[in-house]
Amino acid sequence: MSNRYNEVIDYINNTPKFTKKTKLSNTLGLLHKLGDPQVGVKTVHIAGTNGKGSVARMMSGFLQNSGFKTGLFTSPHLVRMNERIQINGQEISDDDLVDLFDKIDKCLDLKLLMNRQDQQFMSNCRDSENINVPELDLQHPAFFELLFIMAVLYFKDKGCDYVVYETGLGGRLDATNILTPEISIITSIGMDHMQYLGDTIESIAGEKAGIIKKGIPVVYNTGDSRADKVIEEKAEELGSPCYNVSAAMLQDASQGSVQQTKDSGYGYNYKVSVDLGSYPAMRVLYQRENARTAISAFELMNIGTDIEAAIHKTLDTFSWPGRMEYIKPNVLIDGAHNEDAVLKYVESVKVIKERDGWDKLSLIFAVASDKDYDSMIKILTEELDFENVYIGEIKGDRKSDAQTEVQMFRKYMKKDKIFKVRALGDISKAWETARSEQADDTLLLVVGSLYMVGEIKAVISSDNS
Repeated sequence: MSNRYNEVIDYINNTPKFTKKTKLSNTLGLLHKLGDPQVGVKTVHIAGTNGKGSVARMMSGFLQNSGFKTGLFTSPHLVRMNERIQINGQEISDDDLVDLFDKIDKCLDLKLLMNRQDQQFMSNCRDSENINVPELDLQHPAFFELLFIMAVLYFKDKGCDYVVYETGLGGRLDATNILTPEISIITSIGMDHMQYLGDTIESIAGEKAGIIKKGIPVVYNTGDSRADKVIEEKAEELGSPCYNVSAAMLQDASQGSVQQTKDSGYGYNYKVSVDLGSYPAMRVLYQRENARTAISAFELMNIGTDIEAAIHKTLDTFSWPGRMEYIKPNVLIDGAHNEDAVLKYVESVKVIKERDGWDKLSLIFAVASDKDYDSMIKILTEELDFENVYIGEIKGDRKSDAQTEVQMFRKYMKKDKIFKVRALGDISKAWETARSEQADDTLLLVVGSLYMVGEIKAVISSDNS
């Protein structure tokens, strides 16, 4: 089975990742051929620039700890593809993943769809929101679309009560947007993927707001009043109740009513009493914002169980790999990969450095070439003091030039705080060098890309095997 598993993973990986979007009707049409597995399963749909993975993980925990069989679909994976598809915290097995792929291949005839692929057709599919089921001309699913289809079928076959879906990119044109959820959630919005989503907060928020469905409640905690306005206007247009977490009020766009909730005394208005500071994972400041968003959405779902107990049980054991994670006693890793995420990251690092008693900081940095790494480097250099910076390059055609990043660090380096910055080639070399030079009083930070997080975790796993 291991050889077949590797064949399936290779097939999926060789499916184009960053292509023009197919119509949502293509996704819906492929699912229709598979028997419409998206029908009859309750879902939660989450979009946002940052935090959506953590919120998805929390929501799935809340539902699981309320007694429901709960699926979770997230991206990207850090080490193995299986991480993206989980039920009650358990990743899909290798055998199930292969069986699932083969079932889809048999039904859809992926080879036929691939042979039918037509670039002119693909270009005509751009920017369509028509999701009527097509009768003809179904196209081979793109990378994320294929994984989403696999997840939908898997969760249906396994009899999930609820499934929490994280969007891949944007929202309006994302494959997951064929869903009609119980509730929609929009997390922090910042500047990222501008080449796909637009170069203003308003345009990016518009893409995220595309997940709002007519009459379906939406919870949002964007951190930006411009984004809030876009979401509120879309919700009003669709008659969808909207809940602004930061404003702590429920607004029903169809009736214009406002419901205030009880002030819990923890900087947010909860109906249940939750002391976020008492949970280990919530010592990371940005996770508190994510928790507020998830708790708000869970409360609004009103599923009729002891929600306070489910919230406590989930947050008490919550962890999300690659998000402010101590992978060694003196190594802290995080997948922050855009300006908004790095701003939140440095805020938490300052607290952790003081709280855990670290005298010095060093940094391993790597980033994808399509990210605004100039602003990321500027924030890191101006906000934190480093002893050493080690720059690596992620694998694949999205790697950025390490020498360019060296020059950026030097440009923003404080005159009164000069540190050593070096380009070291691949991630494993940067990791080995940084670890060999790390002093006992130094916390090694690893940040810049979830792909780098995955590569380092793979290196550590290999060393331990």
